[in-house]
Amino acid sequence: MTDTTPTTPDSEIDVAAMQRRLRRESLMFASIFALVLFGLSLVLIAWRTEQLLTQLAQDRTVRLLRQVADEAESGLRFGVSVADQTVLSERVARLGAAGSPLRGVFIDTDRGEAVLNAGDAALHSTIAARWRQALLDAGPGHAPAVRNTGRYAWIGAAIFDSTGAPAATLWGALDPAEVRAQARDAALDMVLRALPLMLLALVTTWWLLLRWSTRIITSMRGIGSIEAPQGSARQLWLAVVFSVVVAPAAMLWIAREAARPAVTAQIQENADAVGRTLSGQVARALSLGVPWNAMNGMDELFQQQLKEAPELSYLALQPPGEAARNATWGGDVPAQARTAQASSDLLRRTLTAGDGAVVVGYPADFVDRQLAGMLIDLVLALVIAAVLVRELSRGLWRRSLLFPLSAYVQARLWQGLQRRWQKRHAIDQESAQAHDRDAAECRAQLIRAARSDGPTAEAPQVGAQLTLLRLTVFLVALSEELLRPFFTVFASEVRPIDAALSPAMVAGLPVAAFMATLALAQPAGPALARRFDLRWSLMLSALVGTLALTATAWATDAWTLIGLRALGGAAYGLALILVQTAIVRITPPQQRARGLAEVAAAIVAAGIVGPPFGGMIAARAGDGIGFLACALCMVGALLAALRLSLPVPEGSPAAQRGLATTGGWRGYMAVLREPRAIWVILGAALPGRLVAVTILSVVVPLYMNELQQPPAVAGRVLLLYFLCFALSASMVAHWSDLLGQRKPFIVAGGVFSVLACLSLPLLGGVWGMAACCALLGLGQALQSSPQIALTTEAFEGVDASRATATPEQALAAFRLIERGGSIVAPFVTAVAVTAFGYAGAAVAVGLLLSVTTLSLAAGLRNPRIQAAAAA
Repeated sequence: MTDTTPTTPDSEIDVAAMQRRLRRESLMFASIFALVLFGLSLVLIAWRTEQLLTQLAQDRTVRLLRQVADEAESGLRFGVSVADQTVLSERVARLGAAGSPLRGVFIDTDRGEAVLNAGDAALHSTIAARWRQALLDAGPGHAPAVRNTGRYAWIGAAIFDSTGAPAATLWGALDPAEVRAQARDAALDMVLRALPLMLLALVTTWWLLLRWSTRIITSMRGIGSIEAPQGSARQLWLAVVFSVVVAPAAMLWIAREAARPAVTAQIQENADAVGRTLSGQVARALSLGVPWNAMNGMDELFQQQLKEAPELSYLALQPPGEAARNATWGGDVPAQARTAQASSDLLRRTLTAGDGAVVVGYPADFVDRQLAGMLIDLVLALVIAAVLVRELSRGLWRRSLLFPLSAYVQARLWQGLQRRWQKRHAIDQESAQAHDRDAAECRAQLIRAARSDGPTAEAPQVGAQLTLLRLTVFLVALSEELLRPFFTVFASEVRPIDAALSPAMVAGLPVAAFMATLALAQPAGPALARRFDLRWSLMLSALVGTLALTATAWATDAWTLIGLRALGGAAYGLALILVQTAIVRITPPQQRARGLAEVAAAIVAAGIVGPPFGGMIAARAGDGIGFLACALCMVGALLAALRLSLPVPEGSPAAQRGLATTGGWRGYMAVLREPRAIWVILGAALPGRLVAVTILSVVVPLYMNELQQPPAVAGRVLLLYFLCFALSASMVAHWSDLLGQRKPFIVAGGVFSVLACLSLPLLGGVWGMAACCALLGLGQALQSSPQIALTTEAFEGVDASRATATPEQALAAFRLIERGGSIVAPFVTAVAVTAFGYAGAAVAVGLLLSVTTLSLAAGLRNPRIQAAAAA
């Protein structure tokens, strides 16, 4: 393989202008890097700190309100109605004492009649009726509910009589202003400490980009002589290590130390709150004449308190002049360490009770353990910030001079790998020359940019359109991913269609409507593309999605919510299929997998970014603002679609057959009669979707809950799927296009997906679930773009006189049947989990997938299929 790069006389290149541009653009992207690393990440870190502090404050308030509810239920057991329990007013007054974050406590009967108003009376009217009804419907023993409205966090508990019938609801308005002020102070401390580090990282990254770019240019023949910054290879690597490793690690340490005082203050407040409650009970017993050595039931009381306050580890009574008695330890303290830990590993708070005291202890390393857990979230914050800025600045990157440089380096790297591959494998001549052409084109683009100081001409034009299409898909997918943290709770509280329906069923109906219309929208894509301009069709779908999401914020009953989510599902599905139809049109078959990989990568990027930001928005501003944020993402998608021009390259298959499609519904039936297409759809796409929904939507959250792991751990495990998919999908698409091979990648993806399902019972626990998600992400990446490319290629180059389907129709049929896996998955999973448990369900779907993968491998070897492919 020879280098076909042309040469250009030095006289045709303005070297000085090129150097100025390199300095300017290197500084610009170094600034973006610093913003990602320190700006957006610090926002996420501050949010995580605030979330931890708020959770500690909420837990403390929940326990206090739960005690009031228990006291009211005790009175009901003696026949005293809630309205006649005057002691509740005194108890609530103590809760709202000076310094308390509670701004109001309200008790209403089950019919909504006010029984007790303490605090700001204006707040009572802001309690949503659906919140009250959800509490009463939950039944006895249900944990208190927490709802955020932006200004206040509402904590509610239901009160039931001795028969289990609902009697009243108790709501407290928690003002998180103090906690948020502590988080802001910690964030400001982080910023001040990290500012010098950020400036140093910016300068280092700028120098690194400038040195790298000038080295690449000077290594290219015919560009001219450009003076590179001085520095050895060792200095270059030191700069990389500092920017990528040292700076992020230092920022994490800064964040941890800045948050330490605020977390310590909150855990002390929690310990004091429990101590005050217990000391009051002990003081009352002493006032009734009960001596210290006759306080029976203290062990059970202490155990209950430690169960409700897991952050505490030790409770004991301290009679005057005597050793501590009734020492009770938390379940997280090993039996052999309990004596020693009482003196060395506990921080203790002593609160006066009569002439004695109550001792409350918490682990000395509690703050370190909490902050150590935060470090994982902080690393994820860096990943999320990097993905978000990468997606939003992709167009800016493609217009810069650094883009053809990086593309040139990548093409030359692929050339080297391709030469090694060719020694052992035969490659189609057209594919073998692809990287030569890529390298030559990147170099030619760089030369054109070097002749002027203007913007880089984006060649080919298809690349610019793919960038806009990817941004459109990212924003459309982000509008749905932002919903994940709060939509289910919102949906479960709307007025049901039938009072007999459970909240879980009410929440599931809008999701089912969304998935159904999303699937049914797939055939509409080619039909719209045949009759209307693709750009305007895409803009219309984004507009409909915007209106549906905006209106959802005001939905109050299940029918309205189901209708709006059905409309949103149609808009979402239509937008995705229109984007993929556009990609099929503007890309030749040799680049089909890479183009379609852009869609999958954008959706995965939205899956990484959306849930954390969605949870943050809903927690800070409430569900309504969360829906509006989703609608704004759709507005962004509409604006991105407005900039599309979607040219059809001359000589491409799409140009040869024009914009018309053939066959109508007969075309979709023709897809089902095509052996290659049906084997791929039924052997890989449908079972792959079934496995993904089973593992990611059902097995992971429920299995983690069974292991008593918090939702944050489940979120990290799920993130492994998206990260593995994002890191491998583009490379798989590239090699699939290069080799002109689809089947090996599809079969390999099925094998990795089977291994993912089997890894859960083999490894077990959190590590088994993590391996399952990681392998599944790799398996889905191996299959994603090659299987779509193979399906559409089956209808490329077909004689128009006998054509019954087009690649666009093949794509729509593929997506329609594939979505059937999402619809079937909940039923298959329910049966499998009931019969075999969570790990057994993973094995069951893995065995099903192994059968379909073997059938796929055998089916694509069928002589008839091979003959059809050759024709």
